[in-house]
Amino acid sequence: MLNKGVLRQFLAVLAGSMSMMNAGITGGWPSPIMQEMLGPNSPIPMTVEQGSWFASIVSLALILGPIPCGIMADRWGRRPVLQIVGPLSLATWTAVLYVTTFPELIMVRFAQGLLAACAYTVLPVYASEIAGPEIRGALGTMYQIMMNAGILYVFAAGVYLDYARLTYAMMAGPLLSCVLMATLLPESPHFYVMANKLPQAKRTMVWLRGDDTDSSLDDDMNAVVECITNEMRGASYADLFTDWVAVKMLIVGLCLSVFRIGAGVAAICTYASITFAETHMHVPANQLSLVFACSLLLSTLPATVLSDRVGRRPLMITSSALCFALNAIICAYFYADRHTGYDVTTYGWLCVTATGVLCFTFNLGYGTLYSTIICELFPANTRSASNAINTIVLTTACFLSVKVFPVIAEDGGMYRNFFVFAAFSLSSTAFCWLWLPETKGKTHAAIQRQLRGTDRVV
Repeated sequence: MLNKGVLRQFLAVLAGSMSMMNAGITGGWPSPIMQEMLGPNSPIPMTVEQGSWFASIVSLALILGPIPCGIMADRWGRRPVLQIVGPLSLATWTAVLYVTTFPELIMVRFAQGLLAACAYTVLPVYASEIAGPEIRGALGTMYQIMMNAGILYVFAAGVYLDYARLTYAMMAGPLLSCVLMATLLPESPHFYVMANKLPQAKRTMVWLRGDDTDSSLDDDMNAVVECITNEMRGASYADLFTDWVAVKMLIVGLCLSVFRIGAGVAAICTYASITFAETHMHVPANQLSLVFACSLLLSTLPATVLSDRVGRRPLMITSSALCFALNAIICAYFYADRHTGYDVTTYGWLCVTATGVLCFTFNLGYGTLYSTIICELFPANTRSASNAINTIVLTTACFLSVKVFPVIAEDGGMYRNFFVFAAFSLSSTAFCWLWLPETKGKTHAAIQRQLRGTDRVV
């Protein structure tokens, strides 16, 4: 029988993850409509260059949003910051129905990016703080699953709906988000302790544990209070840059942020339709994009099971190595198609299959475990700030990747994009092998003792 506490923690993270589903809808929206937007009957005419801005402006907003979101989460709480995402997302989709010019559309997309920044910055911190150490890895995959569910939803709807009707369909995510967050989202006990609201913290812990008669509850509560009190005493965000252990972990986090985007899945997701259009498959590109989105969602499930059994580090190493191999295969296909006389048109299925498997290998590690690892490496006093900084670097890399992907594909050939992705994945494999610590099954306090008890990072 499923433990009541585990069920409640799952439901709380599920409700919070609706903000990430909205982010997935926002990020995936350009892909199914990109060909329509660039075509002669576009509702808002745009050039290829403008199309790249249409797709990438969300990432630019994600660069600017994390720091304010992190500050708000530490000042007002994780719950209210997450709860504002649904209503404001609904407002942006309503605005899309009324914009008629490219600058207006870009402004709305920028606002959607700021809301996605709230999800990327606050949700991993929230999930890390409410989840028990024995299921933190599994629950940490939940928001990646929901983001991929959002991408799948928009890809599936995009097969059948045009620009206007698809916009109406996108409102379903924010509406569902408003309902679930209003009913299933408790505040983080860690935030209550940070705000010196100990009675509220204990009540929330009782609810999350599902048993107010558990004799270990008081011990767990005291451990949380002691851990956060020690971390907050005389601490500041400056510790991220003055404490040697914090600096090392920040470097680890920043490298993981770059390598996560460098694997290429974010750019492929944004431009799935134009990527698959070059594979010579006799299947509409949007239908192939739908298969890609299904792979993206289903491939997150194995990591949910394995993350708390196998461990973070082995999965990250395996994920990086396999991403390198698959990006190299896709690169070879597009290179042979453009620069050799060999006829590869009959092997389009191989390129599409490799792209689907790339989703699986990416989500085996980077796609599902990145945010969990980032939040596990830092103490309470710098957790929001460090996650915000890593989100800025992540989204800066994403912006650059999404911005240059169609330009490189048009000017130099699609294979060059995948050559770069393969190089980043190979570098990531070496990095995770040498410097990534293992955090499986440890409390936040135990992880900090581990990191400070040795000069070795691994």
